[in-house]
Amino acid sequence: MAQIKSTIRLELDLKKQTWMDMVRTSGMRRRVGIATMLGLFTQMSGNTLLTYYSGLLFEMMGYTTTYAKNMINIANACWNLLVGTAISLIVPRFKRRWMFMLSAGTMLSCFIAMTTSFEQLREAKNASTTNSAAAIAALFFYFAFFPCYNIGNNSLTYSKPSMNIYLTY
Repeated sequence: MAQIKSTIRLELDLKKQTWMDMVRTSGMRRRVGIATMLGLFTQMSGNTLLTYYSGLLFEMMGYTTTYAKNMINIANACWNLLVGTAISLIVPRFKRRWMFMLSAGTMLSCFIAMTTSFEQLREAKNASTTNSAAAIAALFFYFAFFPCYNIGNNSLTYSKPSMNIYLTY
């Protein structure tokens, strides 16, 4: 009976809250800002860029057949399953801020390496030659990007805002 009364009291207290309560105190403003920025950074990380334009990227790398593109996509899906599962078990043992910073830094490094590789591929194409080393490097960093993404933007994106909300009550 006491649990029922306390639950009803909590529900009534929560009914009195408004949307303005999210920004009333500096701590809550900070939490709302963090949750908003996490969503923005996750969307702007480049994951969708690599996914949506993978066919074009593979063609730039020299993988022009449908079979080769499908095999790379299947390998990437399996790789993401393995890496995402392993990282989701490891990441909670470290500080979230460090994991986000590590993720952002390594994703940036992978994008710089991919950009350099694709530029070398473009130069080779303009010179009517092939650059297999640049193609292999581009594919390597394509696969290397996703573990970097998973470190910060896979499970932490969803657990960080919920932990912030949990800590306020």
